[in-house]
Parts: sequence; structure tokens; C-alpha cells
Amino acid sequence: MLKEWFTRLESVREAVTREEREAVYRLRYNVYIGELKRKFPDADHGRKWLHDNEDEKPHTTILYTGTLANMTGTLRVRTWGPGQVPPRESKWWSMERFPGIEAMTTAELGRLTVRPDARGRLILPALLRTAYEHCAGARRVDLAFCFCSPGLVRNYQRLGMSPFGGRLVDSGTGSIQIPLVTVLSDAAHFKRCGSFLEPVVKKYFGPGKRTPLDTAPLRKIIDTDEIPVESDPAKVWEAVEEAFDPERSSETFIDACAFAMKKLTRSGFVLNLKEGELLLREGISEKEVFVILDGAFEVFQAKRQICILAKGDLLGEVAFFSPSGQRTASVRALTKGRLLVLRRKFLQELTHADPEMGYQVLMNMSRVMAARLERMLKGGQLTSNPSINTDAN
Repeated sequence: MLKEWFTRLESVREAVTREEREAVYRLRYNVYIGELKRKFPDADHGRKWLHDNEDEKPHTTILYTGTLANMTGTLRVRTWGPGQVPPRESKWWSMERFPGIEAMTTAELGRLTVRPDARGRLILPALLRTAYEHCAGARRVDLAFCFCSPGLVRNYQRLGMSPFGGRLVDSGTGSIQIPLVTVLSDAAHFKRCGSFLEPVVKKYFGPGKRTPLDTAPLRKIIDTDEIPVESDPAKVWEAVEEAFDPERSSETFIDACAFAMKKLTRSGFVLNLKEGELLLREGISEKEVFVILDGAFEVFQAKRQICILAKGDLLGEVAFFSPSGQRTASVRALTKGRLLVLRRKFLQELTHADPEMGYQVLMNMSRVMAARLERMLKGGQLTSNPSINTDAN
């Protein structure tokens, strides 16, 4: 059955010719800038290309699906020999925390792009399988890194990638990104995740093939409480329970939706931020909704403070209701904080599976928005927690 599934994967090619690469650059531009409204300083708006110097380096391989005239997806793979990782990338993935990495071959999977009308097809699995074989085979990679938006963490985990105890990434082109790592030889982990790549691992690692990497020294960074995301439903619910306050006004989302929060946590996860870290960037198209479990967060536009939100408050609801999904303001953590992250798709599915509960959740989101707008129009306190100083920084 799995073999039959593999035969249905989209065909993947390497972009070698100038024409192929230019088609890749146009696809990236259409998705990252046209659809997602990301801001890239090196984008060529005249030709509607998105590329950089790394695309032309010998250590870079660009894969794509579809045809030159009808390209549907693309993925860039960069590989580095031991000790050759550029300082910027090394800092992005907190590589200094990985014991023995100076002797390892590493890779980055990035610029993953799928055309909107091609999503739902087997494009992503096809690109990832080809990238895996490229890395595990000729390039002999030990660790592969990538990062993703908070709402996609669970999807990436199912593929076999792991969040780890590294810094959150702010590449300057969107909101924060979660760093993830894959140990290419860890067949047991791929099996636990239910990843479709698990049988492919055995093709490259094992008796008579490459010796699997010893993962024991890596456990302290992969299995640690310092990971910025928590997706285990029991631990997520525990964090949400701690945020309940029966004496607080039901104006806050978490208390108004107390009846539904346990169900919501089944598909949500907790995001941990440090003081000063950026959560959302104005103008970017994203559709996650955030519930503050702990900490204080500043909402601002063009460096002008709009309000400060605290435990129980909701973030990202404007983009949720907006057809474009664009963020209308930026948000940063004023203190160490935790948030429950809910994907728009899940909330939409909830309204179909349980219309009454979905209706109540959406109504409470609307009430929170209305109460916040009322405070702002009255010129009064702009935060639901009066103990927080709302003076602009």
C-alpha cells in the first residue's frame, strides 16, 4: 500500500537551467510576496522574482514539481560539510548547542513553496522525499534543519522533524519561526511520528550502509523543557488550566470560553516566548489565533503602541476574520510569556463538527474584539489588566 502511495507522488526535477530557476523565482515571489505579503529586501519587484545569492552557490540544490510552464512547487536544499556552516545560519538554528556538530555534515531545507491551487496534492511529500534522498545519499548529511510558522509545527512533526531547545528565529521577513531538526538516520523517530519517510531511512542507513548517528548526545537539546513549543495535549491542557481565574471578568477569551477550552487544546499547542521576542509582524498574512496564558504583550503599529494585552486575552482575531488574513499590527512580548496557538482551519472545522460550540467560540471572539474597541474609543485603559503600565515605551 505504501509502495502504491509512493508511485502517486508528483515527479520532482532539479532546477538546473536558467529558465527553470527563473520559473522557481517567479513562483516564490507569487506565494511569499503576492499571497503572504512577506517583505524581502532582495526581492526583484520589476521581474517579480524572489531569489538571493545562495541560489547560485555550489552547495545549493533547487527542486521543483510541475513543468517549466506550469510549476506547482519548489524546495531549496543547502548542504555544508563539517565546520562550513555560515555564521548567520549557525546562529539561526542555535547550532552551538548541538554536541559534536563541528564534525557533522548539515543541511537546510528552505524556501518551500506550493502554488495555492496545487495544495492538497502530493507535492510536499514528493519534494521532501527527494530532498531526503539527496541529503542522505550523495551529500551524506547527518542533520537537516528548517523552520516553520507556529501554526505548522504539528504538520512538520508528523513528517519526522523535531522542535528543539533553540532560539526562535526572526528572519525579518515575517513573524517568528520555530526551528526544527531532523536526524536523517533516526528510523525509530520517523516510525514514532508515523512519517512516510520511515521506510526510506532503511535504504541509506543500517548494516552494510551508512552507520546511524548516535542520538544519545543530542537528547539534551531535543528532549528538553527549553523547547519553545509544547504540543502534548495533556501538557497543553495543564498550561491552560493554570491560566483560568474565576475572579477575572469573563470579558477575556479564555474565561468566556472555559466550556470549550479543553476541546480547543486538542488541536492547539503552547508557544513560549522570551522578553522582547516578536510574535506578529504587521502586514503579514497569517491565520493563527493566540490566547495569552501568561505574560504581557505589546500591540503596536509603526512603533506606536496601541495597547498591552495580558493573561486571558486574545491575539490575531482580526486576521482570523479578515478575508486577506493580514495582520493589522505587530506584537512583541514585554515579559516572558506563554500562548495557546489555534489554527484558523481547526476553528472552522469545529463549527462543522459541533455547530453550537463553534458558534459560542466565535461569538466570544467577537465579544472580546468589541470590548477592546469600546475601551479604545472611550480613551480609557487599553489593557484588560489594570496593573500593567500602558505608557508607550
